[in-house]
Amino acid sequence: MTPLLSIALIHFFALISPGPDFFFVTQSAIRQSRSHALFGALGVSLSILVWSLCALSGLHYLFQKMAWLQQGLMVCGALYLFYLGYQLFKSAFSSSNSSTPTDTGRTIKSYKQLLLQGFLTNMANPKALIYFSSVFALGIDANASLMQQSSLLLLVFVESLLWFTLVACLFSHAKINHYYQKMSKRIDGITGGIFISFGCLLLLRD
Repeated sequence: MTPLLSIALIHFFALISPGPDFFFVTQSAIRQSRSHALFGALGVSLSILVWSLCALSGLHYLFQKMAWLQQGLMVCGALYLFYLGYQLFKSAFSSSNSSTPTDTGRTIKSYKQLLLQGFLTNMANPKALIYFSSVFALGIDANASLMQQSSLLLLVFVESLLWFTLVACLFSHAKINHYYQKMSKRIDGITGGIFISFGCLLLLRD
């Protein structure tokens, strides 16, 4: 198995493990629209590209030397996840009782907002830098050519974008949206709790 194929396989299993990115894209798909979710997926994938680039540039060594910087970023990331969870809780406990698709208390966001939120949701976890640094060590070294590094970055970005595009398309399906209309407050409450739980884990992890 080639190094690039090994990295692609490892990254695939990392992608399909449910985390903040997955829940953000699914919520965007069922609460907004497929096109909104696709912009959110693009934002997440661009953030993954940034972390990958940072890993290749050796930024994780800076984190090792300046632990306070990583801790500060993790606190900021946790606070952002708390904010997302709060927004969903607010929707879950709103007084609106309407079950029609156009009057469920949803706020339609712009594509730019979804792109930025997707980007920030992934950037909220600085541990991604350690993950990519470890994974890249399998297939690339300090003497790697620019072409090899570019191929690795393209692989990670495209694989991430394809996965989250699939998630966006699946959860924006008409049947999924129909189910959401019936269970919107419960789903928002559960997802809000998941975001807050991820924020707590981010604060408690070493």
